Amino acid sequence: MKLNRMILFSFLFLFFPGSVFADDMRVKTDDVIYYNNGKDVRGYLATPGDNKKHPGMILIHEWWGLNDYIRQNAIAFAKLGYVTLAIDLYGGKPAATNPQDARKLAGSVRNNVDEALRNLKSAVSFMKTRSDVYPDRMASIGWCFGGGWSYQIAKNNLGVKASIIYYGRFNPKDDLSKMRATILGNFGAEDRGIKVDTVYEFQAKLKTLNGDHEIYIYENAGHGFANEGGRAYNKEATDLAWKRTVAFLKKYL
Repeated sequence: MKLNRMILFSFLFLFFPGSVFADDMRVKTDDVIYYNNGKDVRGYLATPGDNKKHPGMILIHEWWGLNDYIRQNAIAFAKLGYVTLAIDLYGGKPAATNPQDARKLAGSVRNNVDEALRNLKSAVSFMKTRSDVYPDRMASIGWCFGGGWSYQIAKNNLGVKASIIYYGRFNPKDDLSKMRATILGNFGAEDRGIKVDTVYEFQAKLKTLNGDHEIYIYENAGHGFANEGGRAYNKEATDLAWKRTVAFLKKYL
């Protein structure tokens, strides 16, 4: 059944890119140019489709790239009432389908931080200038590789009010004096890449700052626990993290 849903989703996206492949027919989707670094960089925009003004969301992909999983998340947030832009930090390169390619793509971004930050800044500016977005009610969210960049949006004060991190990298020793966003962090207790002791250190650091930051650690959950198509998927942790994400966004946006 899961495979059949993905096949249907891919078929609809291929032949009807501006249509909705979700059960809420009000949602509108489109590929949009939000950045130019010598060539146009496109993101995936999902909107509630009611011609009203809404808070804005920046979605940042995993190391795989801007794929159907991220597009489905964009639609989910649009259905909740957020104008949502899923960005592409790989600048139009095809999403990876194996860890080797994903590692190369992610490494190329980490080796050019300035370019990544320009991409992120352009995404925020693109959203803030839209007539259907409240410019002072913006949030970012990312998973894994993207979670680390959602943290960077907050750390560098790029213009969001809230930043959500799903098992993304951070440094608890960072200077966060510029940060104005409120953080929500979702981490797995069994994550072998992001040690739980470091998460506790990050949590303690955030408590010294202004804002009611929220850090959650999910038992029996590893890295990538929220990706239904991944080997580490944990439904209980995913459902709870999603409820907390929705509540957090309602509170701050």
